[in-house]
Amino acid sequence: MKPVQSLQRGLEILKIVNESGGGRIRDIQALTDLPKPTIVRLVKTLVEAGFLKRRESGIYCVGAKVLALSNRYEADAELVEAARPVMDALREEQTWPSDLAVFDRDAMVVVDVSVLPGTFSFNRKVGSRLPVLNTSLGRAFLASCQPDKRREIVEWLTPTGSDPGKAGRLLGYLEEASKRGYAIGDAEYHSNIRSVAVPVRVGGKPRAAMNMMTVASLMDMDEAVTRFVAALKDAARSIELNT
Repeated sequence: MKPVQSLQRGLEILKIVNESGGGRIRDIQALTDLPKPTIVRLVKTLVEAGFLKRRESGIYCVGAKVLALSNRYEADAELVEAARPVMDALREEQTWPSDLAVFDRDAMVVVDVSVLPGTFSFNRKVGSRLPVLNTSLGRAFLASCQPDKRREIVEWLTPTGSDPGKAGRLLGYLEEASKRGYAIGDAEYHSNIRSVAVPVRVGGKPRAAMNMMTVASLMDMDEAVTRFVAALKDAARSIELNT
């Protein structure tokens, strides 16, 4: 039995859009050997099916329904749908990129990113797995958890035989982060990235975390906190209300 060529081509376009972060028809055409009419037809089909989304700028990006292709992320499709317009508005207001990530055992998994193709980017992709303990996303999520759950996760993720006071210090930091409602990552995961993150709750329970990132050489941590925290908290509330 021969493979269905149109399906293969559609999946290839979906892969290209995902890996490139999005683009216009001409950008997709430049990365394939397909004629433009074929690309237009396949892209239109993917948009109508919810796997691609067209922004007002004419750029095509992956749609939230892509997450449903993996059972792991199916439950978060509604969250992504609610978050995407909020994250787009936040990017337009602040310029700097954002990630939305959910907790998955030993990592924060990026379920959506907000960055304009061809502009400043930290090369994050949907599906990227980021450390929990030394990123603002992971810390913001843990800070929003109940203390017992927070301690359980921290102790589980702290390597056996490591600094015996590390877990205690991190738990102390997370308690403070819980009180102020945000967490920071000060050039720890990436040496040139500072980030601020807040939890996103659904039904009063922590569901995800959302950050905003900047270049360490361009903005100190105090300025990042001053510029980003209020905007991130407002965005998180908007997502919570729409989920």
